[in-house]
Amino acid sequence: FYQSLTKDFGEPLTHTHFSAEGEVEFKSILYIPKDAPPDAYQDYNKKQSNLKLYVRRVMITDEFDELLPRYLGFIKGVVDSDSLPLNVSREMLQQNKVLKVIGKKMTRKALAMIKSMADAEKKDGDDDEEESEADKKEEEDKEDKEDEEEGKYVKFWKAFGKYIKMGLIEDAANRTRLAKLLRYATSKSGDKEISLEDYVANMKEDQKNIYYISGEDK
Repeated sequence: FYQSLTKDFGEPLTHTHFSAEGEVEFKSILYIPKDAPPDAYQDYNKKQSNLKLYVRRVMITDEFDELLPRYLGFIKGVVDSDSLPLNVSREMLQQNKVLKVIGKKMTRKALAMIKSMADAEKKDGDDDEEESEADKKEEEDKEDKEDEEEGKYVKFWKAFGKYIKMGLIEDAANRTRLAKLLRYATSKSGDKEISLEDYVANMKEDQKNIYYISGEDK
């Protein structure tokens, strides 16, 4: 379904499928691709057509980019709502309160999907630390193979990290959620990039400030 929807040859990095009930009812499936398109950041301000909007399974438009904020424009997917009229026009869409509610819920779901990738990676790291000596020996043979396979969130951050940083600037309402998704190279993180949460946890007791140097790479 992902391939027919997006014309991508590969598999998605991850997806989320959900139904919303209550004041507004809709179903949605959202995908994160494995790679950002080569011109992704040049096209940041252009209209995105990655989401298809359906009303009662009738396709309405794929040129409506207000369901997700611009910084989540890399997410592809389908939304199908029973709460909109079938004869809805593009002008009506822009003023429609139902769509604002759908957009808000979808943004939360999209950020939760990204966070679950980050949490899974953190859990894997914690599990590694708790391994016994016997387990470590057993894992040695697999290490070479595992080194080749980067975690999902590392791949996500390399491809779409700049989008998340743009989100921090643009989306004050979700700033706390987005801050948890940031990753940085630090003077002690080695080859890995770590979260602000981990950095703060590792700070010395008398450290009050965080000093940083910004740049394209290390």
